[in-house]
Amino acid sequence: MPLMKRFKPVKALPAGFAPAMLAACQQLLRQEGVQAKLQWNTQEVFANFDGWWLCSGFIPQARVRDDRCQLLQYAARLRIYGQFGQVLPANWLFAMNYGETKAVALLKLIRVLHVLNHLGRNGRHLPLRIDVDPRICHAYSDRIVDFTSRLLEMLEFPAHQAQMLLFLDERTAELGLSLLRRYRQHGHRLALGDFGAGAQDLLRLWRLGPDGLALAPSFMSRAIMYPRVREQLLALMPQLAEQGFALAVEDIVCDNMLAVARRMRADYCSGPLLSERLRRLPGDKARDAAVGAWSVDKKPDREPRLFIV
Repeated sequence: MPLMKRFKPVKALPAGFAPAMLAACQQLLRQEGVQAKLQWNTQEVFANFDGWWLCSGFIPQARVRDDRCQLLQYAARLRIYGQFGQVLPANWLFAMNYGETKAVALLKLIRVLHVLNHLGRNGRHLPLRIDVDPRICHAYSDRIVDFTSRLLEMLEFPAHQAQMLLFLDERTAELGLSLLRRYRQHGHRLALGDFGAGAQDLLRLWRLGPDGLALAPSFMSRAIMYPRVREQLLALMPQLAEQGFALAVEDIVCDNMLAVARRMRADYCSGPLLSERLRRLPGDKARDAAVGAWSVDKKPDREPRLFIV
């Protein structure tokens, strides 16, 4: 869809989105002091924040076993577009040095867009993975933990279906431990992102004890180019898998990378190669029939199940 048409609102809701869902999310944002208005085209919900168009992209993550590809979950990615069609990196808005109130409002809006678009576009039968990166948002990530819980409860999406991927460095190490504990209290699974990009990542893994890890794409690229790095990965990753860590390998672009990921016993594989293979699979007939029947008044049958490791 051409960019300018993409952000031209339409009256009819896109397929999979219920009016009650949109109304409830807009009301929640208003109650939280977020001024942005949710809008939609024929495929997705988007919003304008400070002159920039925000929407959600989703990367399918799959398990590959015996040359069979099974879709497991979707990883959400923030997409930012300028008024003239320019594509901006995800950390662009946080480099604008917004004050705390505006930065937290932006985080809440992004979280709503990701969850709402996942339920509408992908259905609620598959989990969603959300990035949590206090490195780029001035360490305000802890300000939306409880907000996320209220959002998921309102939309009746169980916490154990929403995995958080933590991106940390030395400055945010202590905050990362606090985030992990608080999200787990709400029933979320958590993984450590960009693993292998920092010298302290293995130590951080032992200290945090997350449910899984996502290998840094740069680390994987080096493993393809340099046999010694590949040998190190193939020695370490199966050991981590045996200790219960779920491994994600991303940005897989060729069969060689996929072969290495399989030898590492990766649980989640994603990238252009996997996306193309998944597109060739027969369409999923089991779309979530409950989306259209969702109502604001309906309450979940039971509390979200805690997933504690």
